[in-house]
Amino acid sequence: MDNVLKNMRETPIESEEQHAKPDDALTGTDDRSDGNVYETINSLHMYLGLHYPRSGKDKNVDPIFPHDHAPWHAVGFPQRVARLLISLIPKNEEFPKRALDIGCAVGGSSFELAKVFGKVDAFDYSESFVKAAKQLQANEVIRFQIPVEAELYEEVTVVYDEDVTEEVRQRVHFFTGDACSLQDMVEKGLLSGHESYDGVLSANLLCRLPEPMACLNDLPKIVRKEGVVVIVTPFSWLCEFTPRERWLGGFIDPLTNESVYSKTALQTVMEKNGFEKIHEEQVPLLIREHQRKYQYIVSEATGWRKVK
Repeated sequence: MDNVLKNMRETPIESEEQHAKPDDALTGTDDRSDGNVYETINSLHMYLGLHYPRSGKDKNVDPIFPHDHAPWHAVGFPQRVARLLISLIPKNEEFPKRALDIGCAVGGSSFELAKVFGKVDAFDYSESFVKAAKQLQANEVIRFQIPVEAELYEEVTVVYDEDVTEEVRQRVHFFTGDACSLQDMVEKGLLSGHESYDGVLSANLLCRLPEPMACLNDLPKIVRKEGVVVIVTPFSWLCEFTPRERWLGGFIDPLTNESVYSKTALQTVMEKNGFEKIHEEQVPLLIREHQRKYQYIVSEATGWRKVK
């Protein structure tokens, strides 16, 4: 395992064309010349539906097509992982505190964190995602399409939870950024100073980074001692986003001929970086393709407390 991680750290950077992207988006018609799937209108609509499942109630459009045994437990993923981070903050700690939402997409998890944390910094590499989050923060009306069947869709207005008040929304600072350059972002003043965050959330991002180790190795520089990091990921590595030599796991170690699993590698990295594992659970989520087809994903959520 140490040899594998060492090789990952020392492999030269071959390309800077890929940056932080949330996991498991669907491709659509690209309206940008850079080919970034997370800047397409289809991805924006999909993530608005994922982050704000109450949208469409006025048109009787449910997040899941109503039927027996529908997996309603998988709805509201951004809010659920944000509440998980909140639950892991030591109970003797006094709020308000500062949180960081890495790969915030369109802001559903960020607003949930802001219900408790006094200040939330939230960034994403996708400019269109951040633009939408800022519009919602300003209480602007955003309409998006919920796919129904083939070329049919319903156009609905984004609706967030009633307790996402003006006061809550203004606690969030949205901006574009690169999860593989956290320390650089601190030096540029985009992130708060040295070891200042009490809670950090990274939801379905790790296996869409071109340099996951760069992100993980910068975490101890921005998290205060006793601070908590929650990493949520399905470990769905793809060369399209992460060069194979930078995967944490999901391959055979060429030196030992043994299977390397991402879960084990992640624990090794986090412990070397001064964190102890304090929580683990499986977190399902649902992404709608149309009313009768969905992506059902089970991500692994782990909580880490900084002890060094």
